[in-house]
Parts: sequence; C-alpha cells; structure tokens
Amino acid sequence: MNMEAAMLRVRFTQSIFLVALAVFFPLTDALAANGALALPPASIKHLKGGARGNLSALKLRDQNFYDDNPARYVSLLPGRGKYDGYREYRMPVAAAPASVRAMRVEVNFNGPSPAKQAWSWSLYNWNASRWVRVGGNAGSVEWEWKTLVFAIPNPRRFISADGRIRLRVVSSNARYEGRMDYEAVHLLYTPAAPPAPASASIPLPPAGRLYHGVYPGGRTGEEDDIRLADLTAYDAAAGKTAAWVYFSDNWYHGRAFPTSTAAWIRRAGRVPYIRLMLRSDPDGGRADPVFTLARILSGAFDNDLHGWCAGARDFRTRLIAEYGVEVNGEWFPWNGKWNGGGIRTGYGDPAQPDGPERFRDAYRHIIQICRDEGANNITWVFHVNDGDWPQVNWNRFENYYPGDEYIDWLAVSSYGAQTPSDDYWPVFRESMDAVYPRIAALSPAKPIIVAEFGVTNGNPLGSQPQWARAALTDLINLRWPRVVGFSWWNERWQNDNNPAHDTDMRLQANPALARVFQLLVRGNINVLGTIP
Repeated sequence: MNMEAAMLRVRFTQSIFLVALAVFFPLTDALAANGALALPPASIKHLKGGARGNLSALKLRDQNFYDDNPARYVSLLPGRGKYDGYREYRMPVAAAPASVRAMRVEVNFNGPSPAKQAWSWSLYNWNASRWVRVGGNAGSVEWEWKTLVFAIPNPRRFISADGRIRLRVVSSNARYEGRMDYEAVHLLYTPAAPPAPASASIPLPPAGRLYHGVYPGGRTGEEDDIRLADLTAYDAAAGKTAAWVYFSDNWYHGRAFPTSTAAWIRRAGRVPYIRLMLRSDPDGGRADPVFTLARILSGAFDNDLHGWCAGARDFRTRLIAEYGVEVNGEWFPWNGKWNGGGIRTGYGDPAQPDGPERFRDAYRHIIQICRDEGANNITWVFHVNDGDWPQVNWNRFENYYPGDEYIDWLAVSSYGAQTPSDDYWPVFRESMDAVYPRIAALSPAKPIIVAEFGVTNGNPLGSQPQWARAALTDLINLRWPRVVGFSWWNERWQNDNNPAHDTDMRLQANPALARVFQLLVRGNINVLGTIP
C-alpha cells in the first residue's frame, strides 16, 4: 500500500470513528456531563484457556492494519473448545456508579474472520446476576486490526455498588487465538461536586537575592529515590537549608503524582520541584518506545495526565514542575532528534522543524490538562541545556519554547566536568555568558534559574572547590541579573568498574567544597534557604 493510499484510509477510518462517537455519545449528553473516563482493565481472569502478553498493553491503542508487535498486544489462547475469560474494571472513588450517564466499550481486535471464529463480548449485569452480550467481531477483516465500539444502554446495571465492571469475551471455537491491542470501558458521568482548584504561587525573591535549591542525590542514580537523610546531609554541609528540592518522577516506575516524595519534602519546609519524566527506562540517547511526543499529542496518555494533574491539585500547596528537562540535549527522548528532527513536512507548521514543534505542543498539552484539572499551584519551568546537542540550527532551544502564556520560569543546566576522565574543563562563567543572552531573549520578563550546576571531584584538569567558588561568586554578585535562584546537583554515581572513575559532586564528600558553600552561602543574607 503506498503512503497516499494509507493516509486516505487512516482519514476515512478516523472519520467513521468520530461519527460513531457522535452516535454512541450524543452531543447533548456529552455537554450535560461534567466528567469522562476511559477505564483500563485492572485484572484478568481466564475461565477457559489462557493469555500471552502483559495486561498493561491494553491501555494503549498502538497497533494498526497489519502491525504485529507481540509486546504491544495480548493474545487470548483458547483452551478446551474455546476461550472464555473476563477483565475487571474499577471506577475511581470520585465517580459514583449512580452518576454514570453513558457507557461504551472499545476494543482494538485482530483475529480470524468471523466465519472461521466468532468472538463475543458481554457485560455482567449485577442486578440480574447474568451476562449480557454487547457485541462481537462481526465485520472485522481477517488478521487486520479493527476498532470495535459497542454502545451500552442502561449502563448502571453493569456497575456494582463498589464500582466494579466485568467485561467477558468468549470465542466460538478453539481453532485460533484472538488478539487485543486495546480494551477500555468509556464512561460519561456527573461528578457529585467538582473539586476546588488549587492556587498557590511562588513569589520572586527580593531584588538582589537568590533562592538556593538542591538535588540532594539518591541511591540508584535514577533521581526518584531521594530521602530526607540525603537532604539533611546536604543542608549540614552547605550550612543552609535548600528552598526547593529537585527530583525526578519517572513514569517507568508509575504514572501517578509522586505524593509520598512531595509530602515529605513539604513536611521538611521546602517546595517540591518535580522533573516530569515521561520515559520507559533510564537509558538515554534513543527514541522512547512508548512516550513519544506524537503519542502525547494524540491523547494516548491523557487519562494518566489528568490523574497526575489531579494529584498535583489535591496536594494543594506550592509545586515547581517541568517536562522535557534539557530538551535541546539528544540524551533525552523528548529531544527533537527522536521526534521528527529538522523535517518540516510531517507535522504542523511547514515553516517549523517538526521535532521542536512537537515538543512545544506536547508541553502545552500537558500544562493545559493541569489547568483544566485546577492545578494552579504549579510553577511551570522551561529547562534547557547550556549547549545544543546536536549542534544544528533546528535544535536550538529557542525552537522548543512553549511561550510566555504557558511558562512561568526559564531554567538552564550548566555543568563543569562530569567525570574524572573528562578531557575538557568547562568554565561556568564562559558557559553562562554564552547561554544567558539567548535564554533571556526568550521572554523579556520571565525569571531565570540555574536549575542544575555542579562539577565532579577528582578530575586532574581542575579543582572542584575553585570551580564552585567562581560559579557561586558570579551568581551571588548578579553577573546575570535575571537569575533568581540556583540548585547544586549533589550526587555521586558510578561510571565503570574502576572506583577512581566515579563521579562525586557531593558537598559532604569533599570538606573543601563544603567550606566554599559555608563561606558564600551559609551566612549570606542574599541567599535564601526558604520560600516565603
């Protein structure tokens, strides 16, 4: 199939799907309802036969036409005579069963022709204690992915008092397997009361003063396992508390708002600063297999993002957050290199490079979801590296900026040598002098922070304490006048099997480095350890 024919087919399929949505969820109902949910399966039970694949694959529709990636779907394997099993779905506490106004079931299915093997879906009627057939694979094309949509009349009978929904699928024989790439129960409901928005902002420091923050270091190097002990060790070495505490929220460990970490940071009297890391693993320098910018823009993770933003709202107090840390660096999967690069014909405005344009729109999408959820307690940061990698015009960080209407603060990372084996010694002043005019030009008034800076000990090309002293002196003396805060990267990590090659930026590991902070930070009234 040539590309033009394929695109026409996609457009036709999308048109049919949109028409189907209009039929199954009439416009008046959709406008009358205040809430929408797409429930993924919470568990699976096989009554006859079994399955191959991970249940989590059913959360994302990503197989089309003749795609065949077994990691992305679940194969239902018949036992004696047929396959028979059900998935259970659970409504969130905020959506009462009695508030449900409409329901539909969506399945992305692949299997033999209906003439060879029929598959039928049923919902459990909790009132009558029996299964009710709601649809089947009639009309599907043999071994081609097809989205099946079943409208469910009188939906409340299919929801238990505690919010459970059971969806059963049965095959007519045992000759073939059936495949599902996506299965969800979609609901429209009326919330009992909309949650109150949270509103909490962070004031700028008084003129001439700077906020002092930190990434306090963790245990695994994945930046999401920081502890109070890590923070207090840094505070003691620096001689002053950190106003914000920086950490990563890695979605390969879970997609919920990181309430536990944020809560202990708040109890310690600091503001949580969250790096929102939509990625599948900690490996860098490649495209992410799941969390691409295109999928974010398509709405594939909207349910997760709504949940995350609702968690941020319900946290109620002040937060700092960023998506796309060091976006102009190819070591992270949201960099344009992995999302269209400098091509201008695959997405959006043909005058803009696709990779940066996709990022810009994806970040706007995330922020808008949080605004829709009422999470107005977040200060949003646009965070770049001090150098563009790859060093090509389309990858200049200016191309990625979402705009003043979305971003509150601008931020930069500027490091010295990051391993003892590095054969170069970046000077903080030189790096900042080069990047500061560019980042300041993004917006005439947005405050700027040095979100990450640090240098390792043990590199023969330079002294860690001297590097830090020069950097802090320039920051405190306001060499870059719109900079309102900084945070040291206080971490140790292993680079290879030779301990002499380990990176160590921790103040508590080098008394000479700690003395620099105690001299320039501890008693300095212009360096603030709290946010009023």
